[in-house]
Amino acid sequence: MAHGGYNILKPGMKMFDIKTLPERIKSKTNGLNWTYDNIGKSESTVLISSTMVLKIEETSHFSKREIELLNWLDGKLPVPKIIEAETQNGYSFLLMSKLPGEMVCTGSTLENMETTVKALANGLKMIWQINIKDCPYRHTITDKLAHARHNIDNNLVDTSNFEPETIGPEGFSSVNDLYNYLDRNRPKEYLVFSHGDYSFPNILISGSQVTGLIDWGYGGIADRWQDISICYRALRKKYSKYALYNESDYLRYKAIFFNELGIKPDEEKVRYLNLLDEFF
Repeated sequence: MAHGGYNILKPGMKMFDIKTLPERIKSKTNGLNWTYDNIGKSESTVLISSTMVLKIEETSHFSKREIELLNWLDGKLPVPKIIEAETQNGYSFLLMSKLPGEMVCTGSTLENMETTVKALANGLKMIWQINIKDCPYRHTITDKLAHARHNIDNNLVDTSNFEPETIGPEGFSSVNDLYNYLDRNRPKEYLVFSHGDYSFPNILISGSQVTGLIDWGYGGIADRWQDISICYRALRKKYSKYALYNESDYLRYKAIFFNELGIKPDEEKVRYLNLLDEFF
């Protein structure tokens, strides 16, 4: 539990005393007990009560983007409703409603993978039906390559988080070599509204239905394979770590996933986008 006076941010982040919450946040959360969400991989700190979620992170383009997209998506998708959003001393404080459902990374969802992969496909189709005409953000391959170039030029690329085979004897010789490959081999895009990080902790389901979509810092107009590639990679990784399933099970779930989407697998596109995501 997190109580007044404790440092509640993840290791490596600046110290923060919960008693110094912005007043408008504090007024909505007095008396609540919080549990710390340690499932997500982002650098933000997420605290969960019985009715609300409080997300604390250093203020950035992505924290501002999430707030704007949540407001834009209100009533269009099952996203959290913003209760309060404040910035203070370089931090973003986003207080949201708690959504129903179970994260797609828990025991019960992994034990019922046929239903779960149908839910994953249903969620993507729901996101893609959003009209992109007035979408305030873009996350296309051109946009991502420009961001990747910025990260390289400013020494912001952390290769310790790369997949082991990306850089090395069997992969690329350097981050510049990887970037040049991606720049030369840009695939054709099919633009839709995209979640941007459609990974298991960001999807809440009940049975085969998606009940909540969270963590919208990378949302915007993008190729539909952006979401597919991240979800597909997550499916592969979870399968490889989960003892109940074997290779034939994984191939069956993969087939169900793409059949529900009505799309044929494109391994080359998936590989390209997974390599591009190494920069972020």
